[in-house]
Amino acid sequence: MMRLHIIVVGLLLAHGALAQKAAPSGGAAAPGGKQTTVKLKVPPLPPSTLEGLTAQLADAAWIPASKLDAKIPAGAEVALIGADPVSTAPTIYMRMKAGYKLPLHSHEHLEYDTMISGKGTLTVDGKKIAASAGTFVIVPSRAKHEFTCDAGAPCIFVVRRSGPTEYNWATK
Repeated sequence: MMRLHIIVVGLLLAHGALAQKAAPSGGAAAPGGKQTTVKLKVPPLPPSTLEGLTAQLADAAWIPASKLDAKIPAGAEVALIGADPVSTAPTIYMRMKAGYKLPLHSHEHLEYDTMISGKGTLTVDGKKIAASAGTFVIVPSRAKHEFTCDAGAPCIFVVRRSGPTEYNWATK
């Protein structure tokens, strides 16, 4: 996180130096020699997973998982816990309604899945894994995997990736 702050401060200082060079009076020069104020809008950064971090499921800010990838079928939601500020690897909660099926796909980076509620079947490279609260699975890079949540109760996971999120959808 500290490295990211240093980069942002460096960019802001460089921008200020360029603005001063363009207008020796200290501001950016506008047509006619008048000064203008330049305001940069920097979006808030997610909590860093490189520092101490606590998350509570009850406080999760859920959004449709289709916001990550439009091909994710309706019925799944995600909530950001934090991200590695260098690699942008996210840690999220993922919640799926009872009976939901996340289709076969892969990722370029490792995925660490810990099921915290519900029951279902995770299939990784053709191997079926019965999943329930407490199940932990490392899905290797580029391994084709899918998940089906059993009927009766929603399924909730903590998902951590080793790099940015992207989905490569399989045709089986």
